[in-house]
Amino acid sequence: MSDASAAVSVNPQVDADFRAPWPAVATLAAISVLFGVWSITGAVLTRIPELLVPSAIGLPFGIPALRLFPLGETTTTNWLVDCAAALVMLAVVWMRLTDSACRHPGGGVGRAFFAGLGATVIGVLAGNLIRTVYLSFVLQEGPGAYLASLVGGALVSVLWGAIVGLFVGAVHALARRISRGVVAPEAGNDLPATGESSIAEAATARP
Repeated sequence: MSDASAAVSVNPQVDADFRAPWPAVATLAAISVLFGVWSITGAVLTRIPELLVPSAIGLPFGIPALRLFPLGETTTTNWLVDCAAALVMLAVVWMRLTDSACRHPGGGVGRAFFAGLGATVIGVLAGNLIRTVYLSFVLQEGPGAYLASLVGGALVSVLWGAIVGLFVGAVHALARRISRGVVAPEAGNDLPATGESSIAEAATARP
């Protein structure tokens, strides 16, 4: 490994900046807010009504949505459950990405992308699990239907998590690339010039 590469890989500023995955989590939060805007989701559902199939059989739609207030005739309890699920989703993604950055401080852009993708899938699974359990109680499902809801909810969550995770992973990978590109010149400036290195070696070699 070259001196410049070693300096970049161990630079504490790179690791500190990248271990705080604000861009990826902020992207997921923004998407969650968009899911809570009815003018957007309503227009999409009008064009693609097949997306309503999971909701028709008692499964959560999309990813947990962040809203400032209940939507339409939605109950306050339902709104609070959705908000709690969204916060859990964001917390899980934050923890997963932070853990990934700590375990792989020298990871590249590709690793960052798949870390963001995987963290989003797990985060959506965790958030939608809360929604699935709540809906099962609201619908008063029996044990068989409850188990089917858990399995179906997990499958739907993985699908939505993978779709949304493409965006989160891309942003996380871009953040990794930028953090490396910003510090690389600084690390290169820390290395002694050829002339300086020769003078220092000569001075050290004198009796």
